[in-house]
Amino acid sequence: MKWIRSLVALAIAGTCAVAASRLADTAISLGPTRRLLIAADEIDPERVNRIELARDGKRFVFERVSADPSEDSAAETSSSQATWRQIEPVTHAADAWAVRQFISRVLKAESVRHVDVASGEASTGVGTMHATLEAAGLSPAVATVTLREAPSSDGARREVVVELGRRSLAGRAFARRAGDPGYDVVESALHEFALERDVRDFRRRELFPDLGEVQRVMFESGSNRTEIVREKNGYRIVAPIQTRADRQQVEELLDALRRARSAGFIVDEPREPSVYGIDPPAARIEVETSAGKQALRIGDAVSIGAQDRFGLLEGTVSVVRLPAAEIAGIVPRADRLIDAIATSVRPRDVASMEILLGDAMHGERLTLTREVNGWSATRTPVGGAEELAGSVATEAVDRLLTALCETRAGAVEIALFPEDARVGQVVLKGFANEPLDTVRIAQRTDGKTILENGDGVLRVFGAIDLPITPAELEFKKKSAS
Repeated sequence: MKWIRSLVALAIAGTCAVAASRLADTAISLGPTRRLLIAADEIDPERVNRIELARDGKRFVFERVSADPSEDSAAETSSSQATWRQIEPVTHAADAWAVRQFISRVLKAESVRHVDVASGEASTGVGTMHATLEAAGLSPAVATVTLREAPSSDGARREVVVELGRRSLAGRAFARRAGDPGYDVVESALHEFALERDVRDFRRRELFPDLGEVQRVMFESGSNRTEIVREKNGYRIVAPIQTRADRQQVEELLDALRRARSAGFIVDEPREPSVYGIDPPAARIEVETSAGKQALRIGDAVSIGAQDRFGLLEGTVSVVRLPAAEIAGIVPRADRLIDAIATSVRPRDVASMEILLGDAMHGERLTLTREVNGWSATRTPVGGAEELAGSVATEAVDRLLTALCETRAGAVEIALFPEDARVGQVVLKGFANEPLDTVRIAQRTDGKTILENGDGVLRVFGAIDLPITPAELEFKKKSAS
């Protein structure tokens, strides 16, 4: 019986040996381990400052630029903070996020198999075929991608060149490093990004990209012109009339300019720009910052009955589609931007006021002077009779200052002051008795009150608490001692 046990043991040992042999064959059949097509130390993605993509008989070039010309963008600006521009075949601001994705896909491309052309065979996912560069779509290549670093301190600069071949099955494609006699089977993610994506998707759609602190905004349409400039303490409208601008409204306009985007690119380098109404343009918006000027031309409607229009950002050659909603938000309207408050003087800066009721020849004059505990007053009746000294109610004067210095008008109009409806004026003075501002007052037949301080803008109030008469100010004559 011992010999039977020996035979069983030998049989078991043989079975284990065969199983081990098959497992070893299976491990070998799995092929080489995945590897990066471009080694991690061949190029630094943070220093890449030029990308070239050659496909479809064209060459597309993107370069990283620095907002500060004195700054060494190669050494100090990382790709995540960079400003990119497409410089060939057209010039246009590029989407930094899309460019970084492109760089990442090139550097993360994995080879699942290297094919030695000299071996004569390659696995393509559909069988075995003669391994040639032509069969892989690499002679000539379908596309070529070049990444180039910025020069180092010694002037050297590294670059990598990847040639892309045809797509295969099961999410695979062919690619090779330039100069490699063979090629690699890779995942197709890079091919999808480099070959199938519209290159225009790499461009930024912002109408005014990288808009910094705005110094001036100008809008022209025919003979109409609106211009806003930044001043030390806010903004001022200088056209079509010179007056104060509403800071909040201007800030909202600037935010709209920063957010404004086109709805897509229509055509590059149009042969006849006049067809799109951009040469000459129907309207033009110019924005000036410390870094320079950017201007947008607004052209004709894209089709009959449409509200969207053609546009072109000066300095580029691409006609874009401007959505009507974006145009409405970025076209400055003087009537909305004008400060609706009668004067820019602050109540705490007013030391005295001269109120004239009626006209200068036949009106009554009331002079108010700020005191420690209130306001004193001097009343000069009609005809310049004897002056009457007295006081007025502090609460009434506060209401008057609120109306002049803080209350917003319901509407503004650019028109001449209606002298025939004038009922008075208020001169505001500072603590050195210097005039700060003069506000004229008119009363319309419809009951609305107009305030105007010499800038040609009528600020119209439907209802306003404006105590200016002695009775409204609760004038009290000083009693004789």
